[in-house]
Amino acid sequence: MWFSIYSYQSNFTPYMESLEFSPTMIGIIIGSYGLTQMLLRIPFGILSDKLGTRKLFIIIGITFTFLSAVFLFLSENIYVILFARASAGIAASTWVSFMVLFSSYHETDKTVKAVGILDFFGSTGQLGGIICGSLLVSFTVLKDKSAFILAVIIGFVSFILAFMIYENKDKLKKNINKSPHVTLSNAPPHRMGINKLHEILSNKTLIIVSVIGAISQLISFSTIFGFTPAYAKDVLNINAFQNGILMVFSYMPNAFGALILGKFISGKFKEYNIILTGMLLLGACTILIPFIKDYYLLVITQTIAGFGKGISFPLLMGLSIKKISENARGTAMGIFQAVYSFGMFFGPFIVGIIKEHLEVGAAFILIGIVCLICSVISYLSLRKLDL
Repeated sequence: MWFSIYSYQSNFTPYMESLEFSPTMIGIIIGSYGLTQMLLRIPFGILSDKLGTRKLFIIIGITFTFLSAVFLFLSENIYVILFARASAGIAASTWVSFMVLFSSYHETDKTVKAVGILDFFGSTGQLGGIICGSLLVSFTVLKDKSAFILAVIIGFVSFILAFMIYENKDKLKKNINKSPHVTLSNAPPHRMGINKLHEILSNKTLIIVSVIGAISQLISFSTIFGFTPAYAKDVLNINAFQNGILMVFSYMPNAFGALILGKFISGKFKEYNIILTGMLLLGACTILIPFIKDYYLLVITQTIAGFGKGISFPLLMGLSIKKISENARGTAMGIFQAVYSFGMFFGPFIVGIIKEHLEVGAAFILIGIVCLICSVISYLSLRKLDL
């Protein structure tokens, strides 16, 4: 799924600029990917809990992955592209079910580690898509269309594989019945909903890490997945292949940062210290972007930013459901991902508006400062909690 969605990512913003879309409209299209996630992640989480299945929603997500790629390949119409990108957001909304299902394969005390492992493979798929897509755009006659074709092919393959996923529904029902808050056998449906909602909304860790996640995604989708490739092309005069390399070097430490977290860091250092370090790196490197006039220096700073997100974001995901009972984890993960999708939508939208009226460098500085402030606040807030 992630390979397909990210196959065209490295040159998507320059591609839309070549179609003469306005910066504001480009920001809206990029942000639509986050908007649909913001609207659907919570309903998907609630429905997956209520229906007692994660696999169904994974299949739905893969279906929209495939359809998104097909529409991007077939049309250059601005509204079709908007719909296609929003459809990719629908697909990404089902990541709730991926995370919860994979966590169910592990013991409760291994939740953070499990999330780190799955995030590593998700990041690897994204990285593979970025590499292959940028190579096709750079060295084939079809240019951008070749990346869309790749996305269609991989999307179809993943659709077939989705039906082979193993899901133990009996185990899920057993875990729900063992919940200390409510059981399926002795509580009416409305009572189950009230207890679940109370448990989730009273979890301070979930609320705090969700807000931090929103800032982290706001940075990423405003910069490397948003306007940094266009900035690099316009200011540094780099080509599509170099843009792909920039995104690869940004994403490699992101992927390996998640693996390092799961294998070596988690359990050895305080969570709030890891999150503080990651967010500081992300914010500082964002502020530096408009002052960089050398391509290789930009690659270095974005690599550091990628590592910062790589060690902090999987931890935020793991903490969002660490102290949530099994029967409410789908909803909790849905809330976490819906809140961080807020940043995915408004980040590109705000940067697009600023670019159209001022310059993109001012937007990078602004969101970088916001990230640094959030780093300090998150550190102070998480220190007070018993994690």
